[in-house]
Amino acid sequence: MAIVTGEPPGSLAERRREAAVRRETARQLERAREIEETRLREAARMRARSRTMRSVIRPPQPAARQAPETPTARLVKAGAGVALAVLAIWLMAGHASGDSIVALLRFWVFGLTLPGFILWRLASPFRHNLVEDVAAGSLVGVAILLLVYMGVAPLGLQQWAWLWAAPVLMAGVSVPRWRRRVLSKVERPINPVTAWLIVAACALPLYGTGRYRNLLPAPYTDARSNSPDMAFHQALSASAKYDFPLQAPYVNGEQMDYHYFWHQFTAATSWATGIDLTDLVYTIGWVPLLIAGTALIFALTDRLAPSSRWAGPLAIAVASIGGTVSAYPQGSLLSEGLMNYVWGSPTQNLGGALITLLALIGVDLLRGRSSPGTWVMFVVIAAAGSGSKATVLPLIICGLALVVFVRLCYGRLARSAVLIAVALGGIFAASIVVVFGMHSSGLAVKPWVTFAKIGIYPLIADPLPSGQFDHSAMWISGITACLGLVLGSAGLIILTGTAARWFRDPGMIFLVGISIAGFCAMILTDQPGTSQLYFHRTAVPVIAALAAAGVWMLVFWFADKWSDLVVLASVVGGIGATAAARAIVKADAKPFRQADGSLHGLIAPWLWTIGLLLLVAVVLTVLWKRGGHRRGRPTRIAMASFALAGMGAGLFLPMQAMAEYKPVVLAPQTDKQLLGPSRTQAAAAIWLRDHAAPGELIATNAHCASKSTLGCDARHFWISALSERHVLIEGWGYTNTLNDLVAGTGMGPNSLPFWDQPRLQENDIVFVAPTRDNLRVLREKYGVRWLYADPTQTIVSSTLNSLATLRFKASDALVYELP
Repeated sequence: MAIVTGEPPGSLAERRREAAVRRETARQLERAREIEETRLREAARMRARSRTMRSVIRPPQPAARQAPETPTARLVKAGAGVALAVLAIWLMAGHASGDSIVALLRFWVFGLTLPGFILWRLASPFRHNLVEDVAAGSLVGVAILLLVYMGVAPLGLQQWAWLWAAPVLMAGVSVPRWRRRVLSKVERPINPVTAWLIVAACALPLYGTGRYRNLLPAPYTDARSNSPDMAFHQALSASAKYDFPLQAPYVNGEQMDYHYFWHQFTAATSWATGIDLTDLVYTIGWVPLLIAGTALIFALTDRLAPSSRWAGPLAIAVASIGGTVSAYPQGSLLSEGLMNYVWGSPTQNLGGALITLLALIGVDLLRGRSSPGTWVMFVVIAAAGSGSKATVLPLIICGLALVVFVRLCYGRLARSAVLIAVALGGIFAASIVVVFGMHSSGLAVKPWVTFAKIGIYPLIADPLPSGQFDHSAMWISGITACLGLVLGSAGLIILTGTAARWFRDPGMIFLVGISIAGFCAMILTDQPGTSQLYFHRTAVPVIAALAAAGVWMLVFWFADKWSDLVVLASVVGGIGATAAARAIVKADAKPFRQADGSLHGLIAPWLWTIGLLLLVAVVLTVLWKRGGHRRGRPTRIAMASFALAGMGAGLFLPMQAMAEYKPVVLAPQTDKQLLGPSRTQAAAAIWLRDHAAPGELIATNAHCASKSTLGCDARHFWISALSERHVLIEGWGYTNTLNDLVAGTGMGPNSLPFWDQPRLQENDIVFVAPTRDNLRVLREKYGVRWLYADPTQTIVSSTLNSLATLRFKASDALVYELP
């Protein structure tokens, strides 16, 4: 039965169609409104990100403090500090006594860190985080101690220099205004995860250096385990305990014009703690200084990548053990991580830490975030840095020069940069006269010669006469070395591409100038022993901070709560890609130079390495975009991932070496080794320290650490090092006179004999053919009181027993006292 509605046929369907159209129109309007709201939110987010990026250039004054930390967060961060302390103490206990460790830690806490912490907080207008305050405070304490020590040394008051800390501690506690500033809370406490990442990053060079040294014999216990350079530093530290100005105690009367501030600091520590110089130089003295210097890299990176959880720890890892990618299993390229030279060059340990502190303060000064106390602190640290390493102030001045140049290009004058540069120029000029005595130590402008002394050059070069170079091999060595450096700090590439974001930031330009100056000085100069490398090595902490900041600037644009996983996966992927590439290349590895003179296998290793790093970047980009995280352009994600993978690739070889540490098996003793003292020979020198007065002179027949057809390797320093007394002539390496001869003649230091042959003959004749007359010459002409005879170096005549008093006797060491 039909139902009559009273409406024309078909009108119901028409109304339904109209309703559907209205609903669709409403949905489209709603979708358009949602799209517009999304666009507005994204625009607001981008504006907020842009403001944050601009805040990196000139950070605003801190506003409200962050919410108080929970007790759990504090406990977690305290656990990180305890873990690092336990590792450090365990490593120090390898070859040092518990008493020495306790004495050193007590002195660092109460004699350096606490007073330095007080002065740092009084000088700085901000309280960023405790990692920065403690690390910077420790280095401030070091700087002031060594300056005070040198100030009182002419008065003979060296053993009381440590008392400078007492009035600082008393004033910091008793003055109410100072006490409030010192005890004020930090503005941006670090995240617990960041704290553990910092500890893990600092532990890498600490373990890598300390564990390897503990697997070697204890210092001066096995003649086959010998480091002449460390004995050299110990000898200078011994001179710093008693002499002013510093002397080369292994050649009596030879003043030492050298960056010797570390030796003054070590001597001051020895006086304050009673710790033996052997322990301070070889086993424990380097540990607190390394921790302070590496932790400060985090603070520097935090200026460029504020509040990043991973940028600072990544910079520490790159600076300390990475920074270079080596694609060749047959040979290694530049090893520029701190771990490779921080122990063998203790002056670099101090210089690298102080340049990081100077860079940190310099960024604040150039950005206008300072107080009058900051300026005073900067000048004090610069004075300490001027003699800690010769490379420190030149790099800082070059960084300031770039700031001035860029500002002039914008039609402005960087007054702060000019003022700082003038002050540092005066300090540097004074150090050239007072500390370095107008000596260059053989440094000369010789472009590109560095590439003939590093990398794979020895494996591919044609044998040529001395002084001539295979220029084709130099080019190959230079290209591969630079490629390894670029990959290991790939974040610098991104930093270059984002210059528009930071080019108006004087602090960033300052750091870029330091990095450029370090690299250019390395490749444009030459110095005996390839010491020009220390220009670049001094800049390594700054380079690492810039590289990490460059990657952070790219990650920043697609960052969310999951982006840290991309960073971690990229770094780990880079390590794995390098391992895979080296395994593939190693399976078919052959010598670079073939029998017919052709070169083989130079390009394929790099293709494998870079190809696998790109594969890591592509895979992670795809996973990020398909995993529900749509933020960020694929090109940006891939570039950031590739850069992070490259920086991770530089960590592979050091981490592989640390994983394969095992007790060292020394080769049988031969005449070709750089032999050191046996236990009994070291005991004889220590006996002299305990029985000879500080001003009494020793003569010895031991001059050569090794002998060959090329001549005498005159790096024999351990008698003056262990006895802490001057020797008429021991070794003559690393003296200003010899360095000047090397620079003037072009000959190697091991090919040059001692420059005063009559004195050497008068010294040596008393051991081979002693008479009352030649003994009288030593006693009256030179003031010699003791003879240290080494039968393993030359024949020692038995006639000495009747002409001098034998006071110490061993099979390989005799000590005589002259009447």
